Amino acid sequence: SIAGLLGVTACSDDDKIIINPGAESGELSFILNETPYSTTTYVLDEENGDKVMDFLTCHQPDYGFTAAVNYSVEVAFEPTFTGEYITLPTTVNGEKVNVIVQEVNKAVVQLYGDGNFPVPSVDTDVYFRLKAMISTSTSSPFEEDLIVKPLYSNSIKVQVLPYYMMLKDADPRLYYIIGLADGKWSNDPAAIGASLIPMSLVEEYAYDAATGDGEFTYTGYIPAGSGFKLIRDLGKWDEQWGNADSDGINNPVHNDGGSGNFSVPEDGYYTITLNSIDHKVTFTQLDKAPKSYAGIQMLGSFSDWEANEVEMTPVMGDNPHVWYTTITFDKEEECKFRAENDWSNNWGGSSFPYPVKPSSNNITAKAGTYIVTFNDVDGNYFFFLQAEE
Repeated sequence: SIAGLLGVTACSDDDKIIINPGAESGELSFILNETPYSTTTYVLDEENGDKVMDFLTCHQPDYGFTAAVNYSVEVAFEPTFTGEYITLPTTVNGEKVNVIVQEVNKAVVQLYGDGNFPVPSVDTDVYFRLKAMISTSTSSPFEEDLIVKPLYSNSIKVQVLPYYMMLKDADPRLYYIIGLADGKWSNDPAAIGASLIPMSLVEEYAYDAATGDGEFTYTGYIPAGSGFKLIRDLGKWDEQWGNADSDGINNPVHNDGGSGNFSVPEDGYYTITLNSIDHKVTFTQLDKAPKSYAGIQMLGSFSDWEANEVEMTPVMGDNPHVWYTTITFDKEEECKFRAENDWSNNWGGSSFPYPVKPSSNNITAKAGTYIVTFNDVDGNYFFFLQAEE
């Protein structure tokens, strides 16, 4: 069974821990044992959705030193995990990996994808593997560089009979500022960052589960005379906000194609608030400017945390606070943002592809090519997945 502590401690003459080189590189694997369900079918029963499927055991990774190990379960439809896979939310720090029925079922439904779940349900082969992380992954709480990489077990096949379930609440249905990015007006999806500024999510706000409607904000510098509008649907103008009759901010109007642009009366920092449920837009000028940075970088496991960080591009040339870049991850990667090549000001998050609430955790990004935007005023970030060419 899985042990919460590793059994071997190896020290050098100067009492430094000797780490298994495979743990440092991430190449070290460990054995996940077969289950009784490799030759039979486990029925995922909705009535027992909160019950535990306690059938995963393994041989612990040989890190070369004693450490507490945290295990998470990953699920896929193919054994190599090179395509789509789902990480179950429950993690375990101890001897048993508790796999919850409804978490496995939700993962299976997600892997089938929208409209592809078979009706009636059929026996389905799924593959499990374990991801192992340890609490001492860095040399100190102040270091970001992972000394010990995440480790993965082999995969095993389990046959299940799933039930249909609603996957999740709708994602927040974002609005974008267009025209403010140095006067650019392209609403093409590829113009996110360069022309389109995504508005931020509001912390702890309950967005409509069915539609994704709710409240969105933007805080940043707006020069007088710079006309802009708010739109929702990329590539379209049907859903938009402007100012009635002529440019200004005192008469917001919804879905009037003949409306004027928004235009603030004087240079300054403003907060724009849009509520797509109440259909209201308001502008508030700030008394004090937020802290500004000369540059923002994106870095993580993909860049060895220091050596190859990605310099982000400011959306606006003057008083920039929104930044963007395009990046490709060949596999799951950890990442964060920081200012001016220094850890004194850094931002992360506990969710992907957007922040549910502020967090100093590393962001776990899935494989793919993304346009990434980041707002250094409120810490909001978005990873916009780009279609493969």
